Amino acid sequence: MRRLRRVLIAALLLAGAAGPLAGCSAVPSEPAAEPPTRAFEPTGVPRGRIVALHGFGDHKGAFEGLGRWLAERGFGLVAYDQRGFGEQRDRMFWPGTEALVAQARQVVEAERARHPDLPLWLLGDSMGAAVALLAASGPEAVPVDGLILVAPAVWGGETMPRFYRATMRALATLFPWLRVSGRGLPVRPAEDLEVVRALARDPLHLGEPRADAVVGLLELMDAARAAGPLVRVPTLLLVPGRDDIVPTAVQLSFAPTIAAAECRLVLYPTGRHLLLRDRDRLLAWHDLLAWLERRTPPSGLARPCRAPDPSGRRRRPHRVGSRGPRRSVRRGCVLPQPSAISAIVATSQSSASARSPTSATNSCPRATTRQRPSDHRSAERW
Repeated sequence: MRRLRRVLIAALLLAGAAGPLAGCSAVPSEPAAEPPTRAFEPTGVPRGRIVALHGFGDHKGAFEGLGRWLAERGFGLVAYDQRGFGEQRDRMFWPGTEALVAQARQVVEAERARHPDLPLWLLGDSMGAAVALLAASGPEAVPVDGLILVAPAVWGGETMPRFYRATMRALATLFPWLRVSGRGLPVRPAEDLEVVRALARDPLHLGEPRADAVVGLLELMDAARAAGPLVRVPTLLLVPGRDDIVPTAVQLSFAPTIAAAECRLVLYPTGRHLLLRDRDRLLAWHDLLAWLERRTPPSGLARPCRAPDPSGRRRRPHRVGSRGPRRSVRRGCVLPQPSAISAIVATSQSSASARSPTSATNSCPRATTRQRPSDHRSAERW
């Protein structure tokens, strides 16, 4: 019974519990020819361009802080509302994976045509990273100089519990218009409470998506996870070490599948899902800037995406919600047995400890021992 309860909680992390009904007979409007766009033009001599894709339920305003900061350093950033989100006419309706990817390719190609002499990167946050993966991979890959994936939504394939898949697909088939919410779930998207409150107040943030949109997201994540071996452009992967939305272990298990010869992974042991807007956002911003300038990320947390397994054994990706590997006790701490994921987390934690005297006293790597909040009944306290 306890195991079933854990699976149910994991299954609801992306979509939440069933909420109010809406739009039973609604029909999505035709999207505009040009998506609503926000451009942050560089001051001084331009050094490059970035096309940014937001996450599920979000909109172009998610890059307000990062866009201004990069523009001051010579990098222009263009963010737009993806189909079904923000100020799009078909807001709330899932457009489909092909439509999202086609729109991304259209925007990137237009940006390349406007600035043919400048380097161009494609940045994706969460769901946006999944769209970016598909747009920048395969025979129809967009002409970009690099790919930046932030907390990528790649919770698909063997890493997704079958129970969640079956439940959401049945729900979307019977009640596609059902609105779902994350209220009451033990989810903390950011350490900074003001960031969470700002999302709740934002009229463009889609906090209660339709059930069929959630199923569409699952299919998008399946396709994105399978796209790793097709990526050939230089890639930067920024992973939060305490992600409650897309499990950190899922993101780390995806990293070695990226086929790009130049792929760097940066794991932030205390980072949350909204990494680019949270309390320690400047750490991630500076690492991103250093990568654009072909410098070593100053955080000291960067490493190759294909980190070797110290045990020398190949392991299948761990499915969230399953029993997982056997555990061993050492120095009074419960630690997983060695694996590629635990090795990356442990190394990043030790690097962070060397810079922070207070964290050095903790002998248990924080990212490998999950601490649950004291109150599971409501996420409103966050």
